Amino acid sequence: MCFKFPFVLNESQRGAFLILLMGLMCILGLKLILLNEQANNLDLTDNRYFQEKLDSLRAKEFTMSARKYTYNPNYLSDYNAYRLGIPSAAYDRLKDYRASGKFMHSMKDFQKVTGVSESLVTFLSPQLRFPNVPFKPKKKKRIEKQDLNTATAQAFQKISGIGPKLSERLVKYRNYLSGFSTPAQCYEVYGLDSLVVGRLLEYFEIQTPAQITPLSINDASLYELAKLPYISRQDAAKIVAYRTENNGITLSFLSELFVNYPNKLARIKLYLY
Repeated sequence: MCFKFPFVLNESQRGAFLILLMGLMCILGLKLILLNEQANNLDLTDNRYFQEKLDSLRAKEFTMSARKYTYNPNYLSDYNAYRLGIPSAAYDRLKDYRASGKFMHSMKDFQKVTGVSESLVTFLSPQLRFPNVPFKPKKKKRIEKQDLNTATAQAFQKISGIGPKLSERLVKYRNYLSGFSTPAQCYEVYGLDSLVVGRLLEYFEIQTPAQITPLSINDASLYELAKLPYISRQDAAKIVAYRTENNGITLSFLSELFVNYPNKLARIKLYLY
């Protein structure tokens, strides 16, 4: 049994089909050509409007991002200093300068205080603004100093770093010396830190002279000499021995005895004549 496919075309039908297919392709090609011409002839007014809007927004965004804020370096925070690229060491010097109550009035002042390079000064110049009116630092209130030789232990305790023990020790040492002859003698008090002494001398000064009764270097006994401040028993023995051997002694001998201790020599001469 032979089965024939129902859609098989004969030779004449195939020719007609090819002609029809070619005609459809020509029509499609013409349609594409017409569409392309219409696209080229579209009104681009709307496109230009939106493009101008986009360009305007981009320009505004660029302007905002490029804007540089100005800062008064006298009140510059550590964060803004970091943003401006100021080294931490330079910023520390700036803070110390401001802590002293002083102000900067120009880029020259700023560079002198911070020690930054010329290139960094050039970069920072547009971003730093100095006040037109010079700053007037506040005048420190004048301190009414008390007498170092008459102040009580309680008065010394008002100084930061001096408690009851140190204040009593300060008074005892003052009595031992028969009064302070120079403020530097405060540094000799055991346990009194040099920074604390610095604060002490901001509020105290010698107003009443020391009550010292000098002894004759030729008449004072060994016991009396050894009791004097700055003279040990060994030092007193040397003085008495030299005095006995040479039938007397002068203060110039002390320069030989304490040649390596000029400060000690100056103190001893307060108690001898």
